[in-house]
Amino acid sequence: MRTFRNSVRAGLVLLVCVVSFAAFGLNSSTMASGVWGLATRAEFADGVQASSSNAVFRSVSCASAGDCTAVGRFKNVDGNFEALTMTSTDGVWGLATPAVFADGVQNESSQDEFESVSCASAGDCTAVGRFKNVDGNFEALTMTSTDGVWGQGTPALFADGVQSDSPNSDFRSVSCASAGDCTAVGRFINVDGYYEAWTMTSTDGVWGQGTPVVFAEAQNEYPDSISNSVSCGSVGNCTAVGFFQNVDGNYEAFTMTSTDGVWGQATPAVFADGVQLDSPSSEFRSVSCASAGNCTAVGRFRNVGDRDEAFTMTSTNGVWGQATPALFADGVQSDSPDAEFRSVSCASAGNCTAVGFFQNVDGNYVAFTMTSTNGVWGQGIPALFADGVQNESSEEQFNSVSCGSVGNCYAVGFFVDVNWNYVAFTMTSTNGVWGQATPVVFAEAQNGYPNSSSYSVSCGSVGNCTAVGVFTNVGGGYEAFTMMSTYTPPAETTTTVAATTTTVAATTTTVAAALLPATGSDSNGWLVAAMCAVITGTVLITRRRRIN
Repeated sequence: MRTFRNSVRAGLVLLVCVVSFAAFGLNSSTMASGVWGLATRAEFADGVQASSSNAVFRSVSCASAGDCTAVGRFKNVDGNFEALTMTSTDGVWGLATPAVFADGVQNESSQDEFESVSCASAGDCTAVGRFKNVDGNFEALTMTSTDGVWGQGTPALFADGVQSDSPNSDFRSVSCASAGDCTAVGRFINVDGYYEAWTMTSTDGVWGQGTPVVFAEAQNEYPDSISNSVSCGSVGNCTAVGFFQNVDGNYEAFTMTSTDGVWGQATPAVFADGVQLDSPSSEFRSVSCASAGNCTAVGRFRNVGDRDEAFTMTSTNGVWGQATPALFADGVQSDSPDAEFRSVSCASAGNCTAVGFFQNVDGNYVAFTMTSTNGVWGQGIPALFADGVQNESSEEQFNSVSCGSVGNCYAVGFFVDVNWNYVAFTMTSTNGVWGQATPVVFAEAQNGYPNSSSYSVSCGSVGNCTAVGVFTNVGGGYEAFTMMSTYTPPAETTTTVAATTTTVAATTTTVAAALLPATGSDSNGWLVAAMCAVITGTVLITRRRRIN
């Protein structure tokens, strides 16, 4: 009888345990890292490209996974340079195609190039750059595809008396918040013969006139300003960045923001006392806006020791903070830093990654990344290569970065290998952890002296990214290339543990096992889930599972 009572007590205690675990479940996490394919050269129709190739992709934009457009320039059969586009649909690249102009617009000896492209949705993209007109002068150029069909290349238009009669203008960057709603920025020569920064905006597919940047404080009478980059958080809400020459003849980084389509004045970057040289020399190279008014700009400035340092500056809800130098751990950066950020990408407000290069304590140039989490910047992290890949006297830099989501970013650039050749490379962060830098692998043989570089990367979704650039082929010619990473989430499965019915004395208790969540094919760790059942003894069911 005593044994029976003890058994019942044990069963009741274990019953409480069962009830406690009945709703047991877990959420699996995913290592959202894509796999890079081989780099592939751009293909042209017969009779388009010169036999001694000279082509390069400068920029790429992916509206979604596998739907990307790359732009740049190539040398045609007549030996002249033409702007080109190439588009992938569902991951399949079409032929590289020259920009097309109306009759009497383009010079017969063309010297044209696209510098930047932005795709608001698959097939809806705008490319910008410059071309040589019939008079032999350079003009800024836009060209737009709608539902995958490219229109003609179109010169930028200015109001009378703004641009020089012998124009020399170009676009450096474009950002499209939606199809047909884009802003492009660059520089032009004004009627007095000096360079000025400017912007131009399309609304519902119709381009307005080019407009010089207006500064909150006076520019030099010889302006010499330029807009290097633009990002639009939403339609009509954009930020442009670059540099200008102030009244003292020094160069200062600036930001300028449009709100609901109306541009404010350009404002110099502000540093804390004792950070910047009294005779400033600073420049913004890139900007990324996660949403309207939430942007980060990056570039370089001259510190009080008269050395270049990389820096960031962030706006929160439209209010800019101070410009801040990049920070490194002790013993990493040289006392003569010579550092610069080249690109930034923000997955959400306050969650951004900036990339560039710096001079380390050994006097070598090293590519590095730096990430802000919830608005707080971490330290600069040098790129890491496997043993025997990189030259001991390193010379490397990141040119571009794209973040598909917070902590999942791809950065590209070039480095010098053990044979003193320039080699394109990529580096990936997965859930905030950076992997090793990896040389780009080509589908066909490169030259014995590769001389390759990745200039731009864009992620259509997490793990689905495209990098573009240039490499030297076996014949010594330069060819444009694309390279894609693909990520397929693992298939989900569901495991159900059958219910168990156990009778103790006169009492019947039915216990339903918890439904365990789906699992993926990869693992980061082990989890043991324990369940209790009622019987005269203790039954322990342990299920070990891999968590994706």
